Amino acid sequence: MWAVAPGPVGPWWVPEPGELVEDTRRGQLGEAVAWDADARTLTLVPLNGGEQWETDAFRPPSGPDRLRAHTFEAGQR
Repeated sequence: MWAVAPGPVGPWWVPEPGELVEDTRRGQLGEAVAWDADARTLTLVPLNGGEQWETDAFRPPSGPDRLRAHTFEAGQR
């Protein structure tokens, strides 16, 4: 479930750990790991594992994003 909190320009979204997120700067999907409220950055980990990264530009995944993640996970089995 996405939580909404007021931001200086309007609402911004904060995902729960483990939720799928799109980093809009990188155009990459990741799994939410942590939220830094002071810096307003989200830590993500790639779906295929690897190095975590931080972003301040993210959004909930679209339908095609979810399908892409589901297809990736199915291919990993």
